[in-house]
Amino acid sequence: MNPNGLQGAVVGITRQGLNGFDPDVPTPAAVTDAVEAAFKALTDAGATVIDLDALGYDFSGGPGEFEVLCFEFRHDLKKYFATRVGVPVAGGTLQTAIDFNNAHADVEMPFFNQDIFDLCESLAPGPDDPQPAFGGMTYNQALEADRQFTVNNVDAALSAQHLDAIVSATDNPAWATDLLYGDHFIFGTSSIAAAGGYPIVQVPAGMSFGVPLGISFFGTAFSEPTLIKLASGYEAVTQVRAQNLPTFAPTVPFDHIHGTTLTRPRQSAIPAAKANSKKAPQNATTPANKKTPHNI
Repeated sequence: MNPNGLQGAVVGITRQGLNGFDPDVPTPAAVTDAVEAAFKALTDAGATVIDLDALGYDFSGGPGEFEVLCFEFRHDLKKYFATRVGVPVAGGTLQTAIDFNNAHADVEMPFFNQDIFDLCESLAPGPDDPQPAFGGMTYNQALEADRQFTVNNVDAALSAQHLDAIVSATDNPAWATDLLYGDHFIFGTSSIAAAGGYPIVQVPAGMSFGVPLGISFFGTAFSEPTLIKLASGYEAVTQVRAQNLPTFAPTVPFDHIHGTTLTRPRQSAIPAAKANSKKAPQNATTPANKKTPHNI
């Protein structure tokens, strides 16, 4: 670790993924401002900053990542279960876990299902078998697609621009997680490193809407010492963590949130056609007070 780790360093930045959380909704200015302030801190700490987006690099992530994850997960889970004893899945496979979850759905899956387990189990067994779930791409083709992404973008940028690292926002500001909707994950940049299996160091970078925002330092294989030096230099200069110590917030922040106070309409305000329409019959298997999340 080096408190002066950014002095004399050359880093490339990318804003890809920050051009709008939703295709129809511009990125909130508070988020953009926090990221730009984080990037400016790199220069203030003595680094030379190169805008990689202007040079045409693609940092959207490896196109085969999810297929590789799914294919290897099924194989690795079987190896792990072989080491277990005294549990229902001992010596089993992914299908064993799926069957157990289905048989105990009221306990294992009261709020969500196992779509990803089902998807991974449905894959053809061989590394050169086409996978319809992934557009016919084989596992080996997915590996090659990720390698090409890494070589043509990450490694190419580091080499051609003589960079010590690539820097980006880590992901959207911290979000609330709940049992019904899970993570409110809108964008992330870990794929820049993940496709090639490269190292990544993330550090606090600021606050937005009352919650923390981070930036990430990426490098090529085995560049951990360089990334730790750069990231520690950033932390020493900005002191973001020291100024915003982590807490267990009693609730999510409500700063900068404006809206209309909703009131229940009077009965007379309901259109006659709807007021007189018959209620949809209740599903016989669903209790009247049971609500199903809209995404299920």
